[in-house]
Amino acid sequence: MASVGGSAKALSVLVFLLLLISFSLSASSDSGRVSLALYYESLCPYSANFIVNDLVELFEDEELFSIVDLHLSPWGNAKLKSNDSFVCQHGPSECLLNTVEACAIHVWPQLEDHFPFIYCIEALVYDRKFTQWESCFETLGLDPKPIADCYSSGYGKE
Repeated sequence: MASVGGSAKALSVLVFLLLLISFSLSASSDSGRVSLALYYESLCPYSANFIVNDLVELFEDEELFSIVDLHLSPWGNAKLKSNDSFVCQHGPSECLLNTVEACAIHVWPQLEDHFPFIYCIEALVYDRKFTQWESCFETLGLDPKPIADCYSSGYGKE
């Protein structure tokens, strides 16, 4: 049986995650779409669970997908240090994957293009196999060079 402290911590993290989802209910009159921004952490088990089991449903509902303008931000809870480096809640591997996912968003700016890659990584996180994240390139038939170039340039940390 889970401890009360563990349950409270899990609940507080879930509430935190939900608070990081910001809805802009005043849809732009130009597009008629609702803006939705998801600030998440690439190695957070709660974020991975949400992306893999809930957010993916947005893509399965064409009517809903057509009215939502979704923006993903993988640096949800990272802290910027005075020397312009980051500290990530789940350690250096999370900083690496945050950068990789930010680069995917930059390299493939259309949601339909970058979400499958991010979903693939988060599915591995969900299955506790995140060290195999590079397999997503082959799984999806993607060239890893644009992501590697972005990562090397430092752009994904901006």
